[in-house]
Amino acid sequence: MSPAGRGRLRIVTLSDGRELVFSDEACQRAGAAEGMPADAALLELLDREERRAGAHEAALRLLDARPRSEHEMRTRLALRGFDPETIAFEIDRLRNAGLLDDARFARAWVEDRKRVSPRGTAMLRYELLGRGIDPEAAAAAIDGIDDLELATGLALQRGRRYAGRGHDEFLAKVGGFLRRRGFDYSVTSEALRIAWEQLAAEAESREAGPADAP
Repeated sequence: MSPAGRGRLRIVTLSDGRELVFSDEACQRAGAAEGMPADAALLELLDREERRAGAHEAALRLLDARPRSEHEMRTRLALRGFDPETIAFEIDRLRNAGLLDDARFARAWVEDRKRVSPRGTAMLRYELLGRGIDPEAAAAAIDGIDDLELATGLALQRGRRYAGRGHDEFLAKVGGFLRRRGFDYSVTSEALRIAWEQLAAEAESREAGPADAP
């Protein structure tokens, strides 16, 4: 997505001949044309539409970097100095264009976490709420995630580093890792038990070696 409609167009005031410059988008929305005499009402309208055009350009640049929640977009535009009315208009514009969708954002966030940095549903929910996603959308995004299955897979992956160092070190290292990923005590304990038993069975199988050929 790239900003559009930001070409420059001159508007000349009627009173003293000064030239003021506004974007194409602002002029189009205000119904102004190059060389048109600009009275106070038209200048006020142009100023409002120029702010809106600037907010839209800034919003598209933010979305170029990565998807945003509505809360994130409001915060970023406010930090760039846009007034509340302009921000509200831009949020509606983006939402109506399908460029802001908190439910879709939440699903994408969860999928990205699962792919890059898996973590428990409690932490995922906390992250989504922190980005302004409403509780219902956050709950829908994490629905269907099996914390135990996910934690067990992580415990097996991480545990191979410590399987040969003793049970206590395995519990401390892998357990701490799972807790930092947001898994609760019961899930962590069960995942550690399953992973330790599976890793021990794998080690025993390797030590036994291949069965004798007939």
